[in-house]
Amino acid sequence: MTASLSPAARRAKDRPSPLTTGHATVVRTERLTPGVQRIVFSGPDLARLPDEEPGEIITLIWPADGADRPTLPTDGWRYAPGTPDQHWRNYTVRDHVADGPDGPLLTVDFVLHGDHGFCARWAAAARPGDVLGFAGPRIHFYAEPDADWTLLVGDETGLPSIAATLERLPSGHPTLAFVEVADAAELQELSTEADLVIEWVTRDGEPAGRSRRLEQAVRAASLPTGTPKVWVAGESLAVRGIREHLKGERGLPIGPQQAIGYWKHRDTPDDVE
Repeated sequence: MTASLSPAARRAKDRPSPLTTGHATVVRTERLTPGVQRIVFSGPDLARLPDEEPGEIITLIWPADGADRPTLPTDGWRYAPGTPDQHWRNYTVRDHVADGPDGPLLTVDFVLHGDHGFCARWAAAARPGDVLGFAGPRIHFYAEPDADWTLLVGDETGLPSIAATLERLPSGHPTLAFVEVADAAELQELSTEADLVIEWVTRDGEPAGRSRRLEQAVRAASLPTGTPKVWVAGESLAVRGIREHLKGERGLPIGPQQAIGYWKHRDTPDDVE
């Protein structure tokens, strides 16, 4: 394998964004764990979403104060003059069904950071009939068909993408996954036909974004030989430490690696991407 981009990587780089916009209505909610709320949306606009790769990223848009429905961007990400301020955040497409028996469906898993943050409060209180807007999606994982094995690493924010990716990996494909969560109550049952070895890393009271347990678990692991597909996501500083270890100390090739900062702890320096 060379460091040149795969066809999927080129699509991720060159695909316009957003490809589509629309409205989506909450039809179902479920508390997966104490810290994760699953919300299923429906609506005809969701039929236009592509689903090329697992764990694509979609921008959710909340209505402005006093409004029932959000205003959608047009001409890319532009809004009409006079559009009120609206809250928005990027989330992982945990699952998407374009033409199922219940119509188009979009599943999103929200991490609940206690009572902190607009999105977490909304997700904890979401009810069927609530309407959000969406724009996107963007590819955040691209397959490397020639990879000998796959390494997936992430915290709670990366878990929906890891779970979606595991569901699409080829049967018997050697795969290692390292997932950091708050404690044992946050473990989820994951489905895959890959030959998976997974290590759950629990913080057990350490604050999210400051623990080094995930990096320590990766450093301690015995990795297979051959060229892997690597995908890492989570808090930006933690992701940088894991990326530097894999690239520098492990000598893994850069081409098939993706390391993505999904969020920043308030103490993370501004120059950390």
